[in-house]
Amino acid sequence: MTSTLLYRCYDQIGEAATWLPHQEIFLWVDIDNALLHEYHPETNSVTDHSLPDMVTTIIPNREKTDEIWLALRNRLVSYHLKTGVIKELTILPAITPELRTNDGKSSPEGRIWLGVMHRSNHDKTGSLYCVEKDFSCRKILENQCIPNGIVWNRTGDTMYYADSGQGCIYRFAYDAQQGAIHSQQIAIQVPKEYGVPDGMAIDDRGFLWVAHWGGFGVYVWNPETGKLTDKIDVPTPLVASCAFGGKRMNELYITTARDGLSDEEKERFPLSGSLFVATLLNIKQ
Repeated sequence: MTSTLLYRCYDQIGEAATWLPHQEIFLWVDIDNALLHEYHPETNSVTDHSLPDMVTTIIPNREKTDEIWLALRNRLVSYHLKTGVIKELTILPAITPELRTNDGKSSPEGRIWLGVMHRSNHDKTGSLYCVEKDFSCRKILENQCIPNGIVWNRTGDTMYYADSGQGCIYRFAYDAQQGAIHSQQIAIQVPKEYGVPDGMAIDDRGFLWVAHWGGFGVYVWNPETGKLTDKIDVPTPLVASCAFGGKRMNELYITTARDGLSDEEKERFPLSGSLFVATLLNIKQ
């Protein structure tokens, strides 16, 4: 399976793939350039929103369709897509200047799970936080390397979480009442030649669609068996995040990056940093 170029851009780190079904628009960010991109499928156009700090995660607000929550370097804010108004929600505790937020998602019951990583030293310097509905924060995991993609199964009792620095995807039993995880297992240990797992999505079968940084694609894994079942090829090495979207939810939007590529690699892979899409058959969301 192959992807096609949807929108040419030059994101340093294109991340946080997010589909907003009520508005039928796709959002993603360029972390270091502090940009929120808003893609409109009907017009094939993009509106860019400049933010006051690096931005790493997008969380849809389930109660206000024109408002989203964003993770900036060390805090969560609300952002109104129409007016551009920003309101601070919470500052994450103990995030020193060498740390920053990374990938995050909202759990089925509405908590925000958010990774924090070191900018340069990835040797067990990261953490995973849970932000409650009142925006109080709890540190759930320490000694992480690069906390990344998070998803839940359809019944909401299993959480999958990628640590890119360890090259694996973990499975946890999820307690929605307490906002707790336990019974950690390795669901998928990614072979090094496939790159490392980054952002991910999950389908109705429970299969994981994982963007592989350094892997030239989105890999489809069966977490019950740990087996690779498919791959969507992307013509750039640094594939960062993906999300299902479109009117029939059968399109996979894929973000990519340029950060860390040499000048020669940028010439070899000129579409690095762009947005791609794959139209899928027999996928139900």
